[in-house]
Amino acid sequence: MDISVVQRVIQALELVYAPDTPVNERKAAENACQQLKDDAQASAYGVYLATQSNEFPPMVRHFGLQLIEHAIKYRFSTGKTTGKGKMSADDLLQLRTQIWELVFASWTDTQDPQYIREKLVSLVVMLIIRLWPCAQWADLSAQLMQLYAQSDVRRELVLRIWQTLGEELLVYDRDTIAAVRKHELTNGIIGALLPQSAVAMLYPNGYRLTSDKTAESSGGGKQATLIVLEPGNEDGWILRWAQHAGELAQQQQNEPMLLLLVNTITTYLEWMPIKAVVATDLVPRLALLLSVRSDQVRQQVATALEIISRRIGQAGDERDAILLQFVELNDGAALSAIAHAYATTLSAQVDEHWDDASDALKFACSLAQICSNLASLHWARKNLASNPMSHPERFIELLMAMSRDSRYSVCVLVLGSWTTIVRHSTLSRLPQVTAVFSALTEYATETIFQVCRAAQALAVKGQTDGIVDETDADQFESLAEFRMFLTSEVRRRLVNIVRDMCSIDPAGFVGWIMPLLLPVFSPENSSNSSVIEAAFMIVDAVLTTLDDAEQRALSEGDEETAAQVRQARAPCYQLGHRVVEFSANDPHMVVRQLQTLPSFAFLLRPAAMDSDEARALLMAILQKCAATLKHPLDGPNVRDLRLVARRSTAALVRLAIAIPDSLMMIYADLSQLVQSHIADPDVTRTVKGHLSEFQLALIAGASCTLAERKQLAQPVVQPIIDALHELMPALQSPTEFITLLGLPALDQGYAQGSISPDIRAVLEAARSNRAQLGQVLTTLYVCLNRTIGDRNSTLNLVSLWNDCVGDLVPPILLLIRCLHAMWNPAHYQHLSWQSQQARTNLFGVLDMTEGERQSIIGAEAEADSNPSSTAGSQQQQLAAETHAIQHTLGSLLSSAYKCLGRLSSVPDMFGKVPDLADNFAGCLFADAEVMAARHWRHLLADVAMPMLQNVGNWPGMDASTHLDQSRDTIGRFVSSWLSPLFAFCTNKLDAEWHTLVTRGMTASNQANGVQLAEVSVTDEMVHEQIVRDWTRAWSQVVVELLVSVSRWFPDAAQIENELASASRVTISLAGHGNAALGAFILSSADAFAGTLTTALTVLKYKDAVSVQRVQQQLSDLAPSLTLVSLLPMYSPPTPTHASICNAYTSRIQGSLTAAEDACSSVFTWLATDLASALVDVLRDPFLISQQTVSLALLADVLYYSSSIASDRVPQHWSFRNSSGNIDQRTTADESKIVPVGDPGQVFRAAVQRTMAHALQTANISTEEVAQTISQLTTTSAKRSRALLRASLHTMLAVEKSQLFSETKATSKSVDSQLTRNAPESWTNKHAGNSTSILDNDADFDLGSIMP
Repeated sequence: MDISVVQRVIQALELVYAPDTPVNERKAAENACQQLKDDAQASAYGVYLATQSNEFPPMVRHFGLQLIEHAIKYRFSTGKTTGKGKMSADDLLQLRTQIWELVFASWTDTQDPQYIREKLVSLVVMLIIRLWPCAQWADLSAQLMQLYAQSDVRRELVLRIWQTLGEELLVYDRDTIAAVRKHELTNGIIGALLPQSAVAMLYPNGYRLTSDKTAESSGGGKQATLIVLEPGNEDGWILRWAQHAGELAQQQQNEPMLLLLVNTITTYLEWMPIKAVVATDLVPRLALLLSVRSDQVRQQVATALEIISRRIGQAGDERDAILLQFVELNDGAALSAIAHAYATTLSAQVDEHWDDASDALKFACSLAQICSNLASLHWARKNLASNPMSHPERFIELLMAMSRDSRYSVCVLVLGSWTTIVRHSTLSRLPQVTAVFSALTEYATETIFQVCRAAQALAVKGQTDGIVDETDADQFESLAEFRMFLTSEVRRRLVNIVRDMCSIDPAGFVGWIMPLLLPVFSPENSSNSSVIEAAFMIVDAVLTTLDDAEQRALSEGDEETAAQVRQARAPCYQLGHRVVEFSANDPHMVVRQLQTLPSFAFLLRPAAMDSDEARALLMAILQKCAATLKHPLDGPNVRDLRLVARRSTAALVRLAIAIPDSLMMIYADLSQLVQSHIADPDVTRTVKGHLSEFQLALIAGASCTLAERKQLAQPVVQPIIDALHELMPALQSPTEFITLLGLPALDQGYAQGSISPDIRAVLEAARSNRAQLGQVLTTLYVCLNRTIGDRNSTLNLVSLWNDCVGDLVPPILLLIRCLHAMWNPAHYQHLSWQSQQARTNLFGVLDMTEGERQSIIGAEAEADSNPSSTAGSQQQQLAAETHAIQHTLGSLLSSAYKCLGRLSSVPDMFGKVPDLADNFAGCLFADAEVMAARHWRHLLADVAMPMLQNVGNWPGMDASTHLDQSRDTIGRFVSSWLSPLFAFCTNKLDAEWHTLVTRGMTASNQANGVQLAEVSVTDEMVHEQIVRDWTRAWSQVVVELLVSVSRWFPDAAQIENELASASRVTISLAGHGNAALGAFILSSADAFAGTLTTALTVLKYKDAVSVQRVQQQLSDLAPSLTLVSLLPMYSPPTPTHASICNAYTSRIQGSLTAAEDACSSVFTWLATDLASALVDVLRDPFLISQQTVSLALLADVLYYSSSIASDRVPQHWSFRNSSGNIDQRTTADESKIVPVGDPGQVFRAAVQRTMAHALQTANISTEEVAQTISQLTTTSAKRSRALLRASLHTMLAVEKSQLFSETKATSKSVDSQLTRNAPESWTNKHAGNSTSILDNDADFDLGSIMP
């Protein structure tokens, strides 16, 4: 050991921590400290620096512990250890002794910093993970028991070791060695933690990797291993901790130790076998701790019991055992303790027993969750045949008490369990349960009214003010959030109880509830909105429940229930008229009333339409909806009135879906009513569009023939077609479209500074044309959505659109092309613009609207602030008109995209629309270079994705029987634009991401990360989010292509099984993706190569969401392709094997799998391109979250490359080329790999060459890598794949701390005094760059050195 190195490290750390150190000095010092970790004697330096007797400052000691940690983590391998600086098991055992000495010294002096103690504990745990249990360390429990008996400080040390070990093994996934040694470690903790009697009961034949299979049934696999048991540890640690905790609780002392004991036990509760929980009586032992007068201890005990309560065993007796531990054992001691503890949280006792009311509420919620778990997961489980409890009334009483809790956060947890109990076929018949039905029903009904009143009062007053429990409301961030909780979660569970009570006894429930509901809808209550809202909610719940019960009874032949429901009908007609006739001045109440009306469909089924009551009620409902369709176009309440009108049409649509045949009986009158409103100028265009939706929904669901439905739908669809064709002349060129928008007239207004009568007339006409075009597209889209279902939908009128798709698609394509052309000045610069506003940026109509900006950053969309175009000064009117045009452009583009994407579900679109492929390509690329980037997300998501999903994959068409026809259709349509789309998006996104990385990124890299709306947003941040949205939409397109290809290949394990057993397995083409599209891609060399290449380009973008999507799909496809790409390079041993090989290779275009003078294109892509891309992901600090998938994918590709030559495929496969050097390459093209020798070995050698640079950076020899991969890819054990992933992680993956350690190539080299004096081997002088991990003081983070 060089003492001068120690001195330089101390100097470096002093510079790092000194507040006045210059930036360059700090960088160099930090870099020097980091590079010492690569020294072969790093652990020795670490022990010396960390030794307490050397009296180094805490920061130096902690850094010494970091050196030890780094050595253990990166220099020790569970396999054969070779290479410079590698640690063997003997080295680690020697280091263990030194670490124990450090631990003993630190955990004796009570003044030692806690972060040093914790770091020492983590080092001990790392050693345990790597060495224990083994012959050299068979006495771990004995060592720890000796420490446990010495003092409270040493007890704390032992508990922290066990707790940290449990967290590393069972909670976190940070140490890859833990995954590799999972079997041995599990074996060890079973023997150490559980009583030996429980071990003998649970594992009489030892512990095996797959506990549900014996060695014989698993084909003679790995034998079970004996559990490692230490003498003197017969009780096990968990029982020892529980007993110790009980003693401390009785003495009411040493709260920190008691809390640590409970925390340590809690760490293992998710893992602990249920039979062991029962054998140790852990539930009653923990429940007794609920009486401890310590808020922290009680809360942690409740958390532990909650974990146990949600544990579900595989066998019924285990699930009963958990329940009985709580409610029966020791005469229900645990349940009594829970009830007593819950009573202390109630308002009468909370001040006496709790220091903080919020802690009491949190504790009560935990207890309520325990009871809810016991009721829902155990007592009311699906397969329960008989009640296991001898005295369920005690448990029921506690559930009822919690249900009545005035704190909604508590009661809501238990309300859901009542729904499970009431719906349970066995429990719902128990006398103890049925005895509380009446009280439960009354409580739920009453509380619904209370919740509605509380929600309204909170909205009006803006404070609790005695309305609700103040502590209950304070746990939410705002009163608005608390109100949302009341009106959603609480109210939903209460309504579910009402539904369940109604379903048990329909006639009886209706007879009880009706006298309570009818008076509510009296005129004197018209202003009591909270009461009316609650009543509407109950009416909706009761009627929909009766409807469901009747339909279910009829389908199951349950005449008794059907008779009860029929008996409940009569009073419901009276209720229906009362609801329809109710009149309220509050628009929100009218909306709630309209939302309730469709629930009366239960009374209006075709079988009931012979009665006068049903016909009268139906007409009353239709008249009520029709009466609210009209409203003034302006005024103070216009927004509310628009909402009322929209709810009216929504109610009509719901009725059309629910009772189409009943409405068809009066279709002539309905059609006349709809047409009269469509012709009425006082009805808005939006309402008219939704009336058309109502008609088409009714026609689509009617029971008449398809021809009759088409005949009825034609008059509804034809006006849409006519309106589009009326506007079609204005869509023939960008110039005509600009005129339709009114931009020339707007230009004249700006130039003159005023609006003349002529200009006003032109602007009004343009405004009308824009509104008409927008409304036609909106109506078309809602009608398409309503009549074109999914592939399995019965309400499908695709054939209707087949007849008119040729009239709809061309104008939509023209519109999209005109809209895209707006971003190209060449289309409008030649016009004689007069105003400066037109010449600079076309009035700003192409700028991002505030609504678009809010949508991009994830903020709540604000109300449209567009000023009136007819009010204010003339300059204000011009500005308002400009804003209206700007808003229209975005709306038109969105609607056109969606309509075109939806029309792709119509098969005849690809046959009846002339030149569809060329016109669609023109829409995509004519002005793509200048179009705003924010629109590409929608173009890909709303147009490209539906096109790829639907083409050749239409309803009623089987991909396997119409494959050639579908593939030809796809080829004609896709070939002209898919490859250019690959090139365009790749080039544009490459440039955008290069700019972002160069500038520095600010937006969230996660799907559910912090929204930009929550921070101060700059234009740069908005643009970054636009690029991320574009990237994510593009990744979805790429994933769709990969999914479609994957449909033609099973997973690699199945292919390997086929080769091993020489038996074919039929592939089902059902599932996600477009099988016909996949067949086309596989048959086209350009499409397949483009898909694979583009998938890898997505992996280099620094967006974790996109990378995750593509990697996940490649994980399904790439291992299978690995096997398929190798098949042509082997000679099959039997004709059956040859047939299997041909079946898979024939699916891919021959030129891609041909392997004559060089390996095939697919082989090369997998071995070089894919491997290189995965290595780049592993080395990218921005994509650390994706390392797990990358490692698994790379390991699987390597693993399955050895399948054919391994013992997993027992037959002998000869090589087509059996001599030469596997590293030989052609002289003509260095990128080609010569298939000489074992093809699998050639493949792995190519992958290793791809990894060479990364391995060289990590100072890992290629020989060691080759040996490791060879050892781990030739066996069939899953353990080998886990070891391979762990090895690759150690070799290739960048650490999270390296996110800040990447030096910038452009940084200027400035040597400090420290680096000038430091040895060159542990600085970066040789690279000509001495910059450290930090860019400036603002970015400085001690996270890599201090906790």
